Amino acid sequence: MDFRVLGWISVALAVIASSPYWLKALNKWTFKTKDKRFLNLIKRLRPIHKAAGILLAAIALVHGWMALGGRIGLHTGFLAYLGFLLTIILGISFYYAKDRRAFKGHKVMALIGFLLIMLHLIRPWALGEWFGVW
Repeated sequence: MDFRVLGWISVALAVIASSPYWLKALNKWTFKTKDKRFLNLIKRLRPIHKAAGILLAAIALVHGWMALGGRIGLHTGFLAYLGFLLTIILGISFYYAKDRRAFKGHKVMALIGFLLIMLHLIRPWALGEWFGVW
């Protein structure tokens, strides 16, 4: 399988993993629906959130390994991976400790992870160019 396909699968998994939050926020800010079908959809997406996050961590790692030919380097994809890894750690921390600060950090890091994915999609070699590594 091509590393590009794995990259797009990673993007799809990130969108799926974050969907309970952004669907709830979108409803709160725009639609304001109380339709049981919509609320049940969000409820059914919550367990998928965890599985999609775990799959994202695994597939993104394989994607990076294949894309860089088995080496690890200073790359925007590596930063995005670290961002989502920290997101996972904060999510696990909230799950076990029930610390609201960890949950807020989890959401903020998810947003930063998405911004890093956007940077990675637009300019994958930006870090090397900015810091003169290559």
